[in-house]
Amino acid sequence: MKSTHNTILFVACLAFSAIHPLSLMAQSDTTKSQYSESVIVVGDYNPVLDGVGEKVNEAPAVNENADAELQPSFSYSITPIRISTLTATSGLKAAKVVASPTKLYNNYLRFGLGHDFASFVDFNPLVDLYYTSTRHDNYSYGARLYHQTDITTFGKKDDLLLLPDYYGRDRHTNTSLDLFGKYILNKKHLISANLLFDREYGRYYGFSDSMLFATKTLTRDDISFSDYAFAYNNVALGFGAQSLNTDVNKLGYDASLSMADFWSRYDNSQLSLDFDGAIHYGFPMFSKYKAVAYLRTHWQAFKQKSDAVEEFSSLPLGYDTLLPLPDQFSLGRHLFSLNPYVDFLFNGFKFHAGLILGFNAYDDTAATTHNLLPDIAVTKTFSNNAISLTAGFKGDYNANDWNSIRLQNPYVAPAPNSLATVDNNLYAHLRFNFSKKLQLNVTVDNHFLDNKMFFQLDPRYSLRNVFQPYYVNLSILELGTEFSFVNDEMLRLSLGCEYNVDYNVPDNIPLLYNNHFTAFLNADVNYKNKWIFSLQTLFLSSCDADYVINPVTNLPTITATLPARFGVSFETEYMYSRALSFFAKLDNLTFQRYFLWANYPAQRFNAMLGLTYTIPTRK
Repeated sequence: MKSTHNTILFVACLAFSAIHPLSLMAQSDTTKSQYSESVIVVGDYNPVLDGVGEKVNEAPAVNENADAELQPSFSYSITPIRISTLTATSGLKAAKVVASPTKLYNNYLRFGLGHDFASFVDFNPLVDLYYTSTRHDNYSYGARLYHQTDITTFGKKDDLLLLPDYYGRDRHTNTSLDLFGKYILNKKHLISANLLFDREYGRYYGFSDSMLFATKTLTRDDISFSDYAFAYNNVALGFGAQSLNTDVNKLGYDASLSMADFWSRYDNSQLSLDFDGAIHYGFPMFSKYKAVAYLRTHWQAFKQKSDAVEEFSSLPLGYDTLLPLPDQFSLGRHLFSLNPYVDFLFNGFKFHAGLILGFNAYDDTAATTHNLLPDIAVTKTFSNNAISLTAGFKGDYNANDWNSIRLQNPYVAPAPNSLATVDNNLYAHLRFNFSKKLQLNVTVDNHFLDNKMFFQLDPRYSLRNVFQPYYVNLSILELGTEFSFVNDEMLRLSLGCEYNVDYNVPDNIPLLYNNHFTAFLNADVNYKNKWIFSLQTLFLSSCDADYVINPVTNLPTITATLPARFGVSFETEYMYSRALSFFAKLDNLTFQRYFLWANYPAQRFNAMLGLTYTIPTRK
């Protein structure tokens, strides 16, 4: 009986479908079109998670600050090989995927040994240890420990002569520990925190044997390394929070707070507090347009303290005893800004309109100056986003605190003069996207600067090996261009240059260590995910390094000029497996004894060999 009913039902369906051929389709097609193609694929399926297989890594770079600018950092990425994703389907059954647990690489150990061939007994170690938690929806945490030591000897010593080109032995060390984590609360708020400690140790080695004897009537055997060593320490604790709500019609926020304690060897310390936060809210504009209004505030506070010294031995070697001792002081400095602005689209233009009200109690702790700074930008795209033009006028504060000053020049005097730079930048940036792989950027920036920082040799140090910042009000026109080509992960090429023109400069103030022209060429090649090659080049034009004031004309006379410098670095890495690789890095292939700071020669050549190892985990 059941078989008879099935037969009758089948015949009825065939008859009905002959009259209404679309009525028995599994899904309705509202467009009255049918998709009739089919694909039959056969093969194995090996799933790969994008991004999980990439190593988080940084290649070694010689950390000697004297030549750091000629050694751009090398970075690389490892792309997991995607095997064809092949499934077989039958009828309405879902495709069946059979795969082993995915290997996750959430750690690495990078170790290397470098040598500059100036002394066969000196080897420069590199240790870079990184760990992060495996993938989780709500949280992540990790840590990184980094250490690199650069030891080199500048010039060859003759025990019978006081040579003007022998600068002795330098040891430069960088050590840092970073702990970080983040947590997503109720899928609405992202909370983050990090703790960072870094220490930099080096020597004021910028004097030769002949200079030491002529100035102090001493030989190197009469002094110790501690007489002219420096050490900087910085501990920073940071917190952050932001809303993850993407609905522009609701209130959102983002905020960050960091506290840092900085101290150096010569009884100088600085406590700093930095708060940056904003709230934003979306609303309709001109009926059919959306806009987002922001109110951002930024507060920077510093407490700088320098203890009076009782003995000259507590200052770097070379301090002139005929000059007065540094004063003891304790200063509180503040920078505060309030920045309301709105972002919106209108007739194909993207507008950013606002202003910045600044309060400067950094330069003069006894008085507060007020600044009204612009914050305007307009962006327009053409030819289906192939061309993008942005023009704007933006003002900003830059607090030249003690920690940021030593990061630019570690050979600076203890308790350096500190002022805040006010930068009003009138700019136009043009981007050409010739294709997904080819891009050209052209930039024009005109900076109107108050208290722009430069460096000069500190006259209080007779060895001419310690620097002091000084500040100039001027304008700088920067013209830049950069060409980049990216062919997936196989080839990355970038070529660019920048030319600076200074104007409105006071006649009696020269601009030292100011390179008017720079150019670079970087190329990264990934050959079959087995060999990775990287080439970095950097050209710096000549610059003035020292001057004296003519007592009659009261005009400066340049007494020292650093010649143009050209640096070349090369690195190669062989990927033995996804867990193990070997690398070799060569720095300063031109063997050039260049100077980035007067009286501070750089290494002629440095080589490093090492390996990177990761421990795969399963999830």
